[in-house]
Amino acid sequence: MPASHPPRSRGPRTSRPGSRVPSPGDLRLSLDRRGLLRAGGALLSVAALAPVLASCSREAEVPVTDAGSPLPIPPLLEPDADGRFALTAGRGTTEFLPDVASDTWGYNGQTYLGPTIRMQRGRPIEAVITNDTDEETTVHWHGMLVPAHADGGPHDPIQPGETRSVAFTPDQPATTLWYHPHPHEATAQQVRRGLAGMLILDDADGHEPGTVSGDAVPSAAEAPSPSADVLAALPHEYGVDDLPVIIQDMRITEDGELLGHNFNSEVGLLGRTVVTNGVVGAVHTTEKRVLRLRLLNGSQARSYGLRLDSGGPLTVIGSDGGLLPEPADVESISLSPAERAEVLIEVPDEGVTLVSSEPELGNVSDYEAVGGEDAFTILRLEHAGSREVGADDSGGSGGSNDAGGPASIADLGLPAQLVEVPEPVSGGQERQMTLRGRQINGRSMDMDRIDLVSSSHQPEVWQVSNLDSSPHNFHIHNAQFRILDISGDPPPPEMAGWKDTIYTPPQRDVRIAVAFPAHEDDHSQLPYMFHCHLMLHEDDGMMGHFTVDVSEQEALDALQGTGHEH
Repeated sequence: MPASHPPRSRGPRTSRPGSRVPSPGDLRLSLDRRGLLRAGGALLSVAALAPVLASCSREAEVPVTDAGSPLPIPPLLEPDADGRFALTAGRGTTEFLPDVASDTWGYNGQTYLGPTIRMQRGRPIEAVITNDTDEETTVHWHGMLVPAHADGGPHDPIQPGETRSVAFTPDQPATTLWYHPHPHEATAQQVRRGLAGMLILDDADGHEPGTVSGDAVPSAAEAPSPSADVLAALPHEYGVDDLPVIIQDMRITEDGELLGHNFNSEVGLLGRTVVTNGVVGAVHTTEKRVLRLRLLNGSQARSYGLRLDSGGPLTVIGSDGGLLPEPADVESISLSPAERAEVLIEVPDEGVTLVSSEPELGNVSDYEAVGGEDAFTILRLEHAGSREVGADDSGGSGGSNDAGGPASIADLGLPAQLVEVPEPVSGGQERQMTLRGRQINGRSMDMDRIDLVSSSHQPEVWQVSNLDSSPHNFHIHNAQFRILDISGDPPPPEMAGWKDTIYTPPQRDVRIAVAFPAHEDDHSQLPYMFHCHLMLHEDDGMMGHFTVDVSEQEALDALQGTGHEH
């Protein structure tokens, strides 16, 4: 997002001149100019250091050829006529370094990452999940409004060799979500090995959202999806003009070992290598002039400042929970771990490159130590050839051709309003969430404690305050919320839609308005979670429990009946 916006600005620095878009020569997939990161100020536990101390190998440079690697497009996984699909977590090996196998995990036979799951709003689904790894795991539908029994939290893990079915009906605006494991104290290591994938929620049926009455406040489950005309006008052919882009960084040794977090990094794993959909040096060649990129920060700790190397705008059309009210043209957009954005990009004859540099982290104490100085190439977009004879080359709007489709974003014919997003309710139950060290409100995660009790369709305002001098972010399960303000400043247009994860700048307060949906089909009485989504932080205990329409004692009793060892 624009570098001038104070809540996510980089903060004052004197070591380099003002913000600029880096040239391609400035950007490398591996950052040999970086030495060891400086300590972030907080002491790490012995348990947290275990992944680092387990290996004495050095982090390697991953070579990148001039041609790069074709961007893999994960296969689509859609429910069958009965609404059922199978998802199997398994082990394998993947070559990130030439002729060197790394032990990795993936879903449905993929050795790293998983298929893109596509669901439809209002259509019941049954996910048949099998654990073919040698560790307990879960599948969390990140950003999905689901009953607690289907949320995939750490309370009821799937054991090695076990198959389990979970059923729910997705009901929220069409959007880009993702899925990943959420086992107790082991989320980071399982995501690092490759267990993650994108989830697209569509609304092919034009599902009519529900309503509430009386003093009840609508949640995102009662919010409308975009109209059929808007969905048709946007690029929507999966893998052709509608591309999943999963961005992750990794630390890999010369012998292929995937390392855990950096010894002296306060935020967690900061790797010298970035993979996009699982490959280094990703390149996508297209005949299309306009592409829709579904961007997911699937990294454990790194924030990205995404921009085009040409200096051209990114047209942001969506955030975590669906389309924005209207498109927003920005120079760059910053995504912290687990955040998503949908952007439109025009691909010229000479191509264009999506890069990352200078993420907006706020007034951090050491910008370099949390990855702020790092620059990466994310995805090179090449055009397959110039437009066919007969296309409009006048420089104005109205051009298209059979192969390339619309010649520009303007030619998509998008309306001024993409979707109706209701005004947030700024009153109701007020809650304070203070983030410091590895604790929320001075407490670490306790699997046998309920931290707060909520009711569905009741307005709440949560103030999330980062008291540290280093980054945190904040995610709420079973919620899509709205940002009211960031230390008094209204959110910029690209953050004006539904969100489930927010970056929390150091020494600043973020106020959000949330109303939880009701799930009448849920009888588990299990709690949900809120937590920092820097995965080292959440594994170290920066989490809490809450319930919706369930009492504290009911939830504690339900926890005693799960398969987790408390």
